[in-house]
Amino acid sequence: MKRVVRRFTSLPIRTRLSLLVAAAVAFAVAAVSVTCWFIVQGKLYDQVDDDLQAASTPQPYSQVVTALENCAQTPLPKNEDFGARDTYYLQLVKADGTPCVSVNSEGTVKVTSDDTDVIKNADDKNGIFRNGTDTDGNAVRILTVPLTVTQGPSRPQLYADTALLIGVPLKSTQSTLNDLALILLLVSGIGVLGAGAAGLAVARAGLRPVDKLTEAVEHVARTEDLGIRIPVDEDSEDEVARLSRSFNSMTSALANSRELQQQLIADAGHELRTPLTSLRTNIELLTRSEETGRPIPEADRKALLASVKAQMTELAALIGDLQTLSRSDAGTPADRVQVVSLQDTVEAALRRA
Repeated sequence: MKRVVRRFTSLPIRTRLSLLVAAAVAFAVAAVSVTCWFIVQGKLYDQVDDDLQAASTPQPYSQVVTALENCAQTPLPKNEDFGARDTYYLQLVKADGTPCVSVNSEGTVKVTSDDTDVIKNADDKNGIFRNGTDTDGNAVRILTVPLTVTQGPSRPQLYADTALLIGVPLKSTQSTLNDLALILLLVSGIGVLGAGAAGLAVARAGLRPVDKLTEAVEHVARTEDLGIRIPVDEDSEDEVARLSRSFNSMTSALANSRELQQQLIADAGHELRTPLTSLRTNIELLTRSEETGRPIPEADRKALLASVKAQMTELAALIGDLQTLSRSDAGTPADRVQVVSLQDTVEAALRRA
């Protein structure tokens, strides 16, 4: 399971969205198809049960007596139709479970304990419906009711210890259900494929701004061009628009930071060049005095050494300032602003000159 989840999460977002949409539609279509199939099955079985109920009319007394006396175990040639159906099963069931097949029966239905229980519960004239099979193994829908007979003008009466078993083959019903299942399966498959294609199209349309953002990020990583901007609808407040605005703000901040960095490098180079030049000049004078043997007057020598020391102090201060600026905890720009006296600054510069 973890491997499946890992493989799924490693797929592209488009593929994952398409699979999720297809899975959701497949679940919905499957639920609707199964519900539809069971509803149709119930309607077809209700229709069959209504036909069986209509056919379970009271039987003529003389025919019942003859059928029970002969008690044929195999169907005899037909001599009449059974309602609106050409194929049916009709037999009498004794209390011990012995079937007596009618001359109009299509075949012999296997008797079960449910059929004999109808005889024991003869007061329940509705009988029972069940699915069964005939002796050839064919599926049959069966109605077993207590046997009622008519004799002359008298009212129908129960016939003791006997039940009437009526059945119809379910071949056509099952064929209809199989055809319906095939149609639902085809429709479901087409629906799932269509949902997957629609999900892929929606994912592509929805992720197109993300593709642009990805291309922009890759361009910045490849070229270090921080001037690129992603077009954003200012009225949009969705996640992609917010992400695009955040990216534009980030690149703008990085560009400003780069400009400040370049400016800092230029200013630092300019500030460092002055003391370095002065140091080099003073050191060259001292070195030339030693090489030529022409000593520098003591006052000038002290002035040169004082200048070297001052320039080294200034150089160390500049390096310390650069280190302070380079630290991430140096504070906000407002914290690093310092008010200085213009007069003092000018006097210091004149003394250096």
